[in-house]
Amino acid sequence: MNEELRAYLRSLRLYVLTVFIIFLYSGIIGYLGFFNELFDVALSWIEELSESMKDISGSYPAWVSFMLFFLVIFLNNTFTCFLDIMLGPFAGIFPVFAAFVNGGLIGWFAQREGLYVLITIIPHGIFELPAFFISTAIGLKLGRELFRHRHERDLIGELKRGLWVYFILIIPLLLVAAIIESILITLLPLLVQ
Repeated sequence: MNEELRAYLRSLRLYVLTVFIIFLYSGIIGYLGFFNELFDVALSWIEELSESMKDISGSYPAWVSFMLFFLVIFLNNTFTCFLDIMLGPFAGIFPVFAAFVNGGLIGWFAQREGLYVLITIIPHGIFELPAFFISTAIGLKLGRELFRHRHERDLIGELKRGLWVYFILIIPLLLVAAIIESILITLLPLLVQ
């Protein structure tokens, strides 16, 4: 990792910590059963998408199913992380909401299905969660930049640095995460049978 990237990631550490705390706090809230309606809606959307994908992929060879799941997962995650960055200047509402919903969903799902759900998240989560935290932190940093005094503001420069990190770090992390998640969804069940 080059020094410029390391320095930029260091500049994000308080934002990443903030996002992590929101994520963890909402995970606890979800696990305790608060905001069930919000998480029910989000989960039903995910389940509908998953069922549609399984219906479509069920009639194709495993490698086609894998590619289909991979594309949907990868494109969804890269788009979400991109939105976290680009919508951050709007007072950071979207990145904070995304951190809250994602953490809460994991907690709520763990409460509903058992803590073993967390174990199933670990293989791809070790790549996906850092990408999510970093992109959300970039969005929050851009949001803060917008509120600086005009002569101190460097919104375009911050956006360029954030997008640079998005392309050289976040997308590769999401690529690995999508491959692992797609393997777990499509190919692992075939190997277990």
